[in-house]
Amino acid sequence: MDRLVGDQGGSSSMFRDYRKGNWTIQETMVLVEAKKMDEERRMRRQEGKPTELRWKWVEDYCWRNGCLRSQNQCNDKWDNLMRDFKKVREYERRVVEAGGEELVKSYWNIEKNERKEKNLPTNMLPQIYEALVEVVDKKSQRMLLPSLPPTLQQQSTQPQITSLPFPPLPTTTTVAPTDYTTNVPFPTMSGSSDPDHSSERSDSSAKKRRMSGGGEGTSGTSKDNISAQEVGSAISKSAAIIAETIQSREEREEKRHRELLSLHQRRLQIEESKAEINREGINGLVDSINKLADSILALAGNKNQSTGPK
Repeated sequence: MDRLVGDQGGSSSMFRDYRKGNWTIQETMVLVEAKKMDEERRMRRQEGKPTELRWKWVEDYCWRNGCLRSQNQCNDKWDNLMRDFKKVREYERRVVEAGGEELVKSYWNIEKNERKEKNLPTNMLPQIYEALVEVVDKKSQRMLLPSLPPTLQQQSTQPQITSLPFPPLPTTTTVAPTDYTTNVPFPTMSGSSDPDHSSERSDSSAKKRRMSGGGEGTSGTSKDNISAQEVGSAISKSAAIIAETIQSREEREEKRHRELLSLHQRRLQIEESKAEINREGINGLVDSINKLADSILALAGNKNQSTGPK
């Protein structure tokens, strides 16, 4: 359809002539900029809007910047862009992991026929790819940071408190005097022992206490560090799971929006076909009435001629 109702809320009716055909580079950049602005707008407002209203906002932004496309066209084009972008990004990741080997060339250094053989998009432009990278990075940040619940945010601060090394200090100061007092009576119990031997024994016991105290301090610090690492890894895993859940929910919303739009289009097509059938029926009825009138007039003329002067 060349004309569609621009305002789906029903408050006002406004017709737009949508452009058809292939997308130009300028139109694609306008669409990417519209999605970028939409993500920033949603981050500022921090509230979920229906998918249909979001794409209506994208359509209005595109129209203000010279991209005369409908929200359905923008949605389909964005899906195609993201599909091609994910393929190129995954391929570039494999190139980086390969370490720049000659057998694995970058996507930007291979020809179109080789891209087609590798099941890659053949017409991805660098400026469009860089713009999509910026949009996807901002979207991932929006999903990871604000999506953490308060409990996880409190847990994320606990490793900084538990990993401090001050707990081992009191143990070294308190253990040493108690052990020293228990070992003092040993010289008095044996009268025949010489003072040099007793002093050597006290020195060795003090060394043992210092060694045991230092070991306990390092073991306590290592345990705290291990527990902090475990909590941090658990928080990162939880954040990744939450991000995947949010992304899958948005993908389901996008799919539902596309289904609603296709259903709306089919309903419009059915209404148009019904109107066309009604017009054809009315035209056929008018033709039949005209033919019947002509037949009546012809019959009356023949009757007048037969009843003429004898």
